[in-house]
Amino acid sequence: MKMQSSSGYWKHLLNIPFTLLLFSHCSQLEIEKPSLFQFLFLSASPTSVGVVTSDFASGGRFKTFEPNSFTTFPTSIPIHSDAVGRYTNDRVFIVNRLNRDSIQVLNPQFGFLTEQEFSVGQGKNPQDISVWNDKYFISLYNADELVIYNRSSGIKTGSVSFTSLRETFSTSGIPDSSVEASYMIQDGSSLFVLLQRLDRNDVSGYLPPNSDSYLVEVDMDLNQIKAVYTLPYRNPSSKIQKVFLFGEPHLVFSCVGRVGFISQIDAGIIAFRLSTRQFHPNRLFAEQIAGGDILSFQIKNDEYGYASVLDAGFNKTIQVFRPRTGEKLGTLLQIPGNIGISLSGLLLTNEGKLLVGSTDFTKPGIYVYDTNIGNVLLNPIPSSVELTPFDIFQLQNLP
Repeated sequence: MKMQSSSGYWKHLLNIPFTLLLFSHCSQLEIEKPSLFQFLFLSASPTSVGVVTSDFASGGRFKTFEPNSFTTFPTSIPIHSDAVGRYTNDRVFIVNRLNRDSIQVLNPQFGFLTEQEFSVGQGKNPQDISVWNDKYFISLYNADELVIYNRSSGIKTGSVSFTSLRETFSTSGIPDSSVEASYMIQDGSSLFVLLQRLDRNDVSGYLPPNSDSYLVEVDMDLNQIKAVYTLPYRNPSSKIQKVFLFGEPHLVFSCVGRVGFISQIDAGIIAFRLSTRQFHPNRLFAEQIAGGDILSFQIKNDEYGYASVLDAGFNKTIQVFRPRTGEKLGTLLQIPGNIGISLSGLLLTNEGKLLVGSTDFTKPGIYVYDTNIGNVLLNPIPSSVELTPFDIFQLQNLP
């Protein structure tokens, strides 16, 4: 069922011509508060990033942050406490995950107001969204299908079945019905979807990857599976980054294998060559070299990459590595596992600023490093975005 979260006032406002808004602004200069014009059109700069923040309890906020000036803009849009964001087709898409189970569409041209929100079904736990023509493709963690929704109405119109891709092995002898579809990325008319295929019935209770994980290529015009690629390592958990490596484009993502309380050194960052539809023979950064699970990463070029690593003692580090050789170059940030601070959200901006989210509940915020001048930390005290940053993403369309 489609749900519109904008009030009647804002829906009316979106239909007012720009010139009338400007005239209204100019005629009310005596009001001593941020004007409507400023709120709608000056809420972010061209180099701003989007930040999903959370209190990990009652709710979250979408914020915009300028890494060059360490400025947090007045944008503050209510979202779910467990959400991730994506910018595509000139819109911000907030994927409200388990217990809200909805897609929330924000319009940057109008102060990131919510212009659409629709449910994907209670308990389905959406993970990512891609836009193709008049269709939304949405991956669901608690389902065995990739669902398709109409872009204008927010109504489900179809799906791509993943039933044949369910895991067939379980230590309990009872396979589950979910394939754990997670992050996605487009390349032309192909949509690449990661399937973790975790064992929900394992006696450990920690959802280990007892079966192979898949990268599924979906034809978005025909709404059907085009190919299935078995990953060389299991449990892909990071966003997919499209990177120009070794002279051509690759899809790159991190697999963590057994992670957390069942952590093992068994995976790393892998690259999928688009021209041949084959995986690069070597990991770009192996867990054996990083010393733990690589939860997220950003790659600048063949020579420099950045990874967020969690080791078996729950120590967190931001490490620098060389994708061309797989070697570790250094450590930018290290947080001991016993002080209650985590790292969440990692983004390398188009300008070369590396943003690292810190979940320190006493002073949460974003660290900014300049990778153009030797990975220098520009703000020793993380810049506040009010709540704890959880996901950081570029406010520009992907190529």
